[in-house]
Amino acid sequence: MTAVSIVAGVALLVIALNDVFHTLLRPASTGRLTTYIFRMFWALSRRRRRTLTASGALTVVATIAVWIVLVAVGWALIYLPYHPDGFSYSGVDPADYHPFLEALTYSLVALTTLGLGDVVPVDPLIRLLSPLEALTGFILLSAAVSWSMQLYPALARRRAMAIALTSLHRARISGLAEQRLSPEYSASLIGSVTRALVESTADLVQNTEIFYFTERDDRLSAPRAIQYAIELRDAALRSTAADVRAAGEVLGHVMDELARVLTDQYPHVTGDTTDEVLAAVAVSHGHETR
Repeated sequence: MTAVSIVAGVALLVIALNDVFHTLLRPASTGRLTTYIFRMFWALSRRRRRTLTASGALTVVATIAVWIVLVAVGWALIYLPYHPDGFSYSGVDPADYHPFLEALTYSLVALTTLGLGDVVPVDPLIRLLSPLEALTGFILLSAAVSWSMQLYPALARRRAMAIALTSLHRARISGLAEQRLSPEYSASLIGSVTRALVESTADLVQNTEIFYFTERDDRLSAPRAIQYAIELRDAALRSTAADVRAAGEVLGHVMDELARVLTDQYPHVTGDTTDEVLAAVAVSHGHETR
């Protein structure tokens, strides 16, 4: 029983820390557990737009909570075989508490570095492991902060792209009426949109979780605004100016790559063409397409 408890505890620690590593430290990768949690929350929230707009942030909180639970329970299972003889109690009678709950309580105290002092490890192995659990708690705290620092700048860039594309559409520039715009300006405009889409694609590769963040304000929604980039691409390809057509071809290739990333990373996103894939993403985020 002792070996089973310790092995189970170590397994939970490995699952949690491996997931943290792949989600936060390994480029172009997300832990399997994190991926499953995000997809589950997304599937549950897609029926209601109001819930959908909060699902991304809520899922981040839920994922961090799952990491904490796995780590706390993992360490508790490691401590359980040493209860109560491996600990010294002050003002507490261990017989009054369930052994696992007592081990879990000590695990949480060690994980959060509270150091209440009513239970102190005396077994040499537990005295060695307790500081390691405190270090694990510090890793989880750093992971939560690091994750926010990774996700929200990427979301800000995505919103900036949406604002730019929406503004072009409202100014009736996304159609590239050549009587209003010079070929040089049109090519430059398309190039700026292309760079924004390249950044957005790279952000999706680096932080796959940002797909699951939706916007309450349609003007900030990249999936909706990318429909205007399609208009820009099509208008550029119809242009009589060689520079504009070349810029439009580059934009088209970048949009093709974005569609490939979306279908590779998100199984529920489907479509036979780039336009169908991008339309499917817009619909999944609660937007209507033409």
